[in-house]
Formats: sequence, C-alpha cells, structure tokens
Amino acid sequence: MQAPITPANEVQRLQALQALKLLDTAAEPRFDRLTRLVQQCLDCPIVLISLIDEQRQWFKSRQGLEACETPRDISFCGHAILTDQLFEISDARLDPRFADNPLVTAAPFIRFYAGAPLTINQQRIGTLCVIDPEPRQLTLQQRQVLRDFADAVEQEIIDRLQEQAEQELKASRDQYQALVNNIPGITYRCKADANWTMLYISGSIDPLSGYPASDFIQNKLRSYASVIYPPDRERLEQAVAQAIAQRHSWTLQYRVQHRDGSLRWVEERGQAEYDDAGQVRYLDGFILDINAEKQLKQQLLNLTSHLPGVVYQYQQWPDGRAAFPYASAALKRIYGVTPEQVKADATPVFAAIHEEDLAGLASSIEHSRQQLLEWRHEYRVKDLNGKVAWMAGNATPEAMPDGSVLWHGYIQDITASKQSFLALQQANQQLQLARERLDTASELALIGFWQASLKTGELWWSPAIFQIFGFDEANTTPSVALFKSTLHPDDRQKVALSEQQALISGIHDVSHRIIRPDGSIRWVHERARIVTDADNPERIMVGSVQDITERVQLQQLKDEFIATVSHELRTPLTVIKGALSLVNSGQLGVLPAASQKLLVAAQQNSERLAHLINDLLDMEKLVAGKMPFLRQPLQVQAQLAQAVHELEPFAAQYQVQLEVTPVESGLQLWADSLRLQQTLANLLSNAIKFSKPNSRVQLRAQLLADHIRIEVEDNGLGIPEAFQARIFERFAQADTEQRRQKGGTGLGLAICKALIEQMGGEIGFQSAAGQGTLFYFTLPAVNADK
Repeated sequence: MQAPITPANEVQRLQALQALKLLDTAAEPRFDRLTRLVQQCLDCPIVLISLIDEQRQWFKSRQGLEACETPRDISFCGHAILTDQLFEISDARLDPRFADNPLVTAAPFIRFYAGAPLTINQQRIGTLCVIDPEPRQLTLQQRQVLRDFADAVEQEIIDRLQEQAEQELKASRDQYQALVNNIPGITYRCKADANWTMLYISGSIDPLSGYPASDFIQNKLRSYASVIYPPDRERLEQAVAQAIAQRHSWTLQYRVQHRDGSLRWVEERGQAEYDDAGQVRYLDGFILDINAEKQLKQQLLNLTSHLPGVVYQYQQWPDGRAAFPYASAALKRIYGVTPEQVKADATPVFAAIHEEDLAGLASSIEHSRQQLLEWRHEYRVKDLNGKVAWMAGNATPEAMPDGSVLWHGYIQDITASKQSFLALQQANQQLQLARERLDTASELALIGFWQASLKTGELWWSPAIFQIFGFDEANTTPSVALFKSTLHPDDRQKVALSEQQALISGIHDVSHRIIRPDGSIRWVHERARIVTDADNPERIMVGSVQDITERVQLQQLKDEFIATVSHELRTPLTVIKGALSLVNSGQLGVLPAASQKLLVAAQQNSERLAHLINDLLDMEKLVAGKMPFLRQPLQVQAQLAQAVHELEPFAAQYQVQLEVTPVESGLQLWADSLRLQQTLANLLSNAIKFSKPNSRVQLRAQLLADHIRIEVEDNGLGIPEAFQARIFERFAQADTEQRRQKGGTGLGLAICKALIEQMGGEIGFQSAAGQGTLFYFTLPAVNADK
C-alpha cells in the first residue's frame, strides 16, 4: 500500500480548510441534496464530500457509508488532492498503490473510485468522490457531470460563508438551478402524495414532454403522472411504493407520452428523503431520456433476431470471472440458457460445452486474451438430451481499463456443414484406402491406369505402368511422347487409328506391342474413354493398360494349333464329303435302308465339320490380319433383301417368318458385300434357331448421324445374364439344354464382331430373359452426294 504524500503547500491548505469552519459540523441539506443527486445521476452506491485535514479525511456529507471519517494515510482522497484533475481508479485490486489497502480488502471493499478535487481560495481542501464495490469506468459525460457537481459543492461552501442567510439561500438556489439546467436530464423534487405534486422540476422536462416545467410545479396545469404512458403507470407506482417501504432507491424504465402523441423512453432514478420520525418528506430524483438508446437497442434486437447465430459480448477478468454482458436471444436456442442467466456469470454456457472440447476452447480463449488476437474456434455443445451440435465462433478482443478483456463476436451452428465435411473426410479416407487397394491389385494383375491430354501431351501414370513398360519410376516423367516412343513400329498405325476413332466414338480400345528399354517386346491392351470436345477442351483421355503378353502367347499357340489342324483336316474332309455325297446320290446303286441312314448322318456331320473348319480358317485370317476386304458403296435395302432371300428356306424349317422393315430409298453404306452377308447370315440363323415356332424375326436399318445401324430382333428365350459378358468370345456357348440341341461352333458371333470392326463399325446386343434378343451393328454411311 502507498500512503498519499504531503503536498508542498500543506500549511496554506490546512489554513484555508480551517477558515471554512466546516470540520466536525452537523450534516446540512444543501450538501446532502447534492450527494443524493450525484448518487442517482451516476448510479453509484457511495457518494462523499471528503475534507482532508492533517491526520484524517472527514465526510461533510455521505451517502451509502456509515463511517464519518477514516485515517488520511489509507485514504484515496489524499491522492486525489495532489492534482487539479479528476482522480479515477477503475479497479483498486489491480493498482499496486491500493491493492492491499484495508478499505479495499475489507469493508467497504472499494473497487472503483473517482474523486473531483474541491478548490477554495486556490487550495485543494478535499474531494467530491464516488465509490463502487464493483469495477467500472466513467464515460466522458459522467466525468463532466461529476465535475459539475463538484463545482456546485464549491459554490455551496462559498455561499455558506456569506453573512446574510437570505443571500446565501438565493445564491444557492441560483447555483442549483444553473447546475440542474446543465445536467443532461431532469431533476425533480415532489411530495409523496397520490398525485406526486411537483415542488420542483428542471426545464429539461419541456423537450421530453412538450410542456414547460411551470405546468407541473404544484401540479398547476397537469401532474407528471398525466404524461406517463398509461400501460406503464401502475407498474411504476407499485415499484416506487415498494422502494419507499423498503427504504431503497429505485431505477425504472418507462414511457412518457409527448404532447404530439409520440412515446419517449426514460430511465428514472429516485430516492425518498425521510424526517427524524422516519416519515417521507420528499421524493428526489433524476430522469434521463433514453429513447435513442432504446431505439438503437431495438434495431439491434431486430437485426440479431434474423441471424441464425448469436451476437454477443464476452468479458473475462484477471481473477477468472467471466460473463456475457450482452447476448442476442439465439443464445437460448444454442446453449439452452437465456441472455439474462449469463449476464453476470458465464458458467451456464460453459456447462453446455462438450467435455472433450472444453480444454481446447479454454486454450483458444486464453491465447486470444494474451495476444489480443482475433478468436476463432470450432467446438461442440450438448443439450439436456445429449444431442450434439457443432459451433463456430469468432470474436475481436478489446483490453479494458480494469484489466479485463471484452470480446465482441458471433457464434453460429455449423452442424450441417461440419457433418458434410466429416463425411467428405471419411469418404476421402475410404477413397485413399480403396486407391491403395487398387494400386496393390493393379500391381499384382499388371493393370495400370493413366490420364492423358491429347492437346498438351501431358500424361499421368499409376505405379503399375512403370513396371509394365520397364521404366524407373524415380527417374521417368510420363508423357505422350514417351509413350509413343515405346510403340512397336508395326503397331503405330493401329494405335493412331484407334485414337482417331476415339475422338468420334469416345472409346479407345486396342491391343498392341511395346518395346521396353531392355529391348524386350510385350503385348498390352489399352482401353480408355474420352468425352466430346465441347466438354473437354484439353481432350483428356482416361484409361487403363494391361500386360497381356502371356495371354497373347497362349492365344497364338492355340491359333497356330487350330490353324494347323484345320488345314490338315480340310483336304481329307473334302474327299470324305465328296465320297459320301456320291454314295448318297444313288449313282453307285441302292443301299440297304440301315446303311443309307448311317451314310446320311455321316454326310450331315461332315458338312458340320466342314463349316467348323471354315469358321476356324476365317478366324485365323481375321486374327492374323489376312482377311481380304473390298469396301464399296452398297444399297442397304438390296443387301437386306438378299440376306432374307438366302435364309428363307432355313427359316421355313423352324416355322419362323422373316420380315424386313422398308428402308429409306437410296440409303447406302460402306462395306464388303461378302463379309456383310456373312454377318447377316450368322445373326439371322442364330435368331431363327432360337425363335419360337410360328414367330417372327425382324430385320431393319436406319440412318443415325454418319453411320447405318442394322438390327436383327427375335422373340426367343433371350441370352442368360451370366453369359452375356462372354457372348462375343471365341468358342463361347451358353450352357443350356436348348443351345446344346441347336448345336453350333461357338465362333459365329466372334467372327461377326471381328468382321464389323475390321469394316470400321461396332456390334452389340440387348437381351432380357424370356423377351427375346436384339443384335445390332453399325457401319459408315455413304454421303448422299457420293
């Protein structure tokens, strides 16, 4: 604790004080009236007129304090008289001069102190001071009000010295009138009767009510109660009556009805004055116009009511206390407590925070407090039912004079977006796991994935592709140029054609050879998709590549074996067929019936075997690229008619009718006539074999953009779903009783696919169990002007 120092002019100061003859005199209304007004105007519980003599501070007037004096060495006023300026302490606990002062650590537990020096004859004899057990700080307006009241006290001291009491009273009244007229509010004194008869009311009542003060004095023309808004009057009367009965002051807000009919919000602070018998003599008070403040507050409430989150002020003091001085109504929705419940204590809000997030939240607030940096944090809250919601808060800190920090901020519910983020995060983790699994699987199966820009040449490879192509991943940068450098010279044209076709069809599907850095040759199968230029200006292609070297080698061995066997069987089979045909013709004589039956069966099986061998040889030529094609413009209608004509006898055997849908006149396509007929014959014969008796097989064609689509549709049993993925594979046949009865080589559809693709088209099908099958293929159309 630091005792106040003795001023250099102490002798002169004490002489001036003694000359006033104020020390140890009885209380006087003139001073008590002023201290009561200060008490009401500044809303402070303790107001003193303190005179500093040699050893003590003695109180000429006191409000809210029983003691009449205290030692000078522990006084705050002893410090205040050392300067002409107002002396203010926001929180005495934080000031080393007063932290251990007994007036701070014990009753009256001073926290806030503000003292205005009283100067008489150029000597500071004491102070007019206000004291509060709670930390606070005066506004500029309040500081001026305190100084004005101190001036009034000085004038009262001077007037007291005047010889004539009447002149003293008049001067005092004039000074009082001047004072109250300059205070930003209305001061009054009234009787405690039913009508609150006004003995005095300051002129500031005029702009507030629209009526002059003279109208209200002695209720000359109207009572003050008459301008109080009727719905507020009963509440006001009851509150004042209760305060009088309990000998308390009152602070009330209500509305006054102006002469023009408008309503104005006011705040009244009042207190009763009692005589020696304890009876109420007068009611003294102060009325402040708070209409502008109310309007601003209502605007704020209107604005915040439309916000999904909470607008708030959060304050934290050095001793750990915390509160929400202001919070919008949305606080109830988020934390389950009202703004009023946390205005003095923030504990209920923190009780709603998820226990796992409390430590992190507290740490973020402390960091913001220490660094005075913007606070941002995300955390969870729980309601009484245990439901969890995510919150995001941000606030700007402001250091206060009393050592506390006040944050101005906003808190909003982000549960929906947070859940989406967490779901996305989980999905990304699952995606990463799936990617790792895919990388592992692709390495084991030697399947890699890539993305390329046909415009810029940029290329991305998955790790498996480096292994397939024999490149060192650490020292190799993928590019389209690097990929093309690996192509086998004999396959470059085939790959280029597939890429060009992909620009039209969107599909890149090709098998070719590559030459690895060590000189070894590998077969790979590429499959990719590309979207149209309109949606893909960079011409991005995404696909996969698989090492199929072992598969190709096995297929080559199989093809070579089949080709060899087919060639070796073809010559003796031709001889056998010829012999059986000659015998069965009867030219060599009539055979017994039993022998004839066996020879006919032998001839049919030799025909079937010859058909198989021809299919095998055709497939060999297609695989080896040795099948000759003579592509030329063909009339679509004529080609369809020819195919139906040649298959009608076969259809009659199965009691199936062939129908051709008329085709647009002059429609032409580019194809090899022989291979086109071979394809149509294969598709039509399959449709006939698997159709029901007395049913129809339909053949139709239509122009689609720059190609012709030809369809063969039956209403048979359809293709089993489990077999559909293998329908175009060589030697593939569905394992059904009907298909075993119908026979076949299992090469027909594979040959059709190879023929159509060699002629620049595509083939496919649609089938549903029990509803028949539709096979279709496309071939380039001939422009009308060709």
